[in-house]
Amino acid sequence: MNEFTVKLAGVPIGVEAHFDDVYRLCGEYLCEDNPAFTVRPSLEDIALEQEKSDREASFEGLRAMKFSDGYLETLAVYRQIAHKLLDYDVMLMHGSAVCVDGKAYLFTAASGTGKTTHTRLWLREIPGAFVINGDKPLIRFYRDRCEIFGTPWSGKEGMNRNTSAPLKAVCVLERGKTNQIRREDFSSVLPMVIQQSYRPQEVEGMTKTLDLIRRMSTLTSFYRLSCNMDPDAATTAYRGMNEG
Repeated sequence: MNEFTVKLAGVPIGVEAHFDDVYRLCGEYLCEDNPAFTVRPSLEDIALEQEKSDREASFEGLRAMKFSDGYLETLAVYRQIAHKLLDYDVMLMHGSAVCVDGKAYLFTAASGTGKTTHTRLWLREIPGAFVINGDKPLIRFYRDRCEIFGTPWSGKEGMNRNTSAPLKAVCVLERGKTNQIRREDFSSVLPMVIQQSYRPQEVEGMTKTLDLIRRMSTLTSFYRLSCNMDPDAATTAYRGMNEG
């Protein structure tokens, strides 16, 4: 059993893992602080991650892939961490978080829309831009702001940095022939925000998640970007979310 502590969204978390994969993944996030809580995935939890992957592949009409127990344990660990962090006003949301000039922009969309491609356009076209997390960042809620935190769970590209920045805007990406961005009422993007957020199955966890999402509606701005993959997509998005 591997025992160590990581710090995510400012919270020290103990991990007891069966395999080495989680420890290797979390190398840049290890700390020596006393953990606020500890996660201990069981072998049954690991097996459930494979079953979940098989169900998702079947639903999407894809061929199921078999993963190593070590990799599956990384998923089980993050699932348990995301669940526990709700008690600390921290929520996991699927998306790509880019930072420019000390402010974070979170791009979210249905799978296959092109979040990674759009993120790379920002890195190329917007001076000083870098990725806080390219797939599964954490959002911590304070009284007067949301803050995006990097985590090592960052998709197959592995784009992440152990840092944080205030969340300036959430942007829903959609494919389009031309690049256009508009500010949206929270109600119009709410279904996508809920869909892309980690949602526990039990009532208490779901209630907490929905409460944090409601708080998000008062602490940041929301946009919808219709975009192609031309370089102009990045500058259109950046300028549109910084007008005024």
